[in-house]
Amino acid sequence: MRCFSCDSISLEPVCKECTKDFLTPLMINKEIANLDVVSFFDYYLTVEFIKSKYITSGYRIYKFIAKKYFQPFIKNYIISLDSKKNIYLIGIDESVDRGYSNVALLTHYSAKNSNTKALHNVLKAKSRVKYAGQTLEFRLNNPRGFVYSGPKNIDVILIDDTITTGTTLEEASRVLKESGVNIHFALTVANAQEGVDY
Repeated sequence: MRCFSCDSISLEPVCKECTKDFLTPLMINKEIANLDVVSFFDYYLTVEFIKSKYITSGYRIYKFIAKKYFQPFIKNYIISLDSKKNIYLIGIDESVDRGYSNVALLTHYSAKNSNTKALHNVLKAKSRVKYAGQTLEFRLNNPRGFVYSGPKNIDVILIDDTITTGTTLEEASRVLKESGVNIHFALTVANAQEGVDY
């Protein structure tokens, strides 16, 4: 297989050199409406990888990111809790686009070997509005209209690909809390600190 970034021969979708050069975690923390959000990367430094969700081969990138970064992070967090509580992973709107859902991939592979369970397709957006490249005003005027159909009164970690303005996470968090869901934190691949995702 070839590296997604430099096209060199690689056993992984991203070779060791490109992983070192472009996918060294920064661990960016942000708080949105009393929800802690942890992001591994700066959006602008990893935009090539983030935008792979728009192409079929992006499947390999999101699986790689989930296994290499999300899964160990979540596993260590669960161990640190020293609790018998079940922790579930919920992806924000796992709708299928271009043959797969990048958020469903993150959720699925993050749950493997991390002592958590993925709850797929339980937090869906009624609106198919696209936020990429849109202003905060547009996002506020066009909510996603999330509907939660999963179990109530559970502990979860929210999963998403990118945080920009935080409106999606804030809306999703509110809907889950209305169902008695206790959100430990949200985990995203990247943080677009300027609030614009192109």
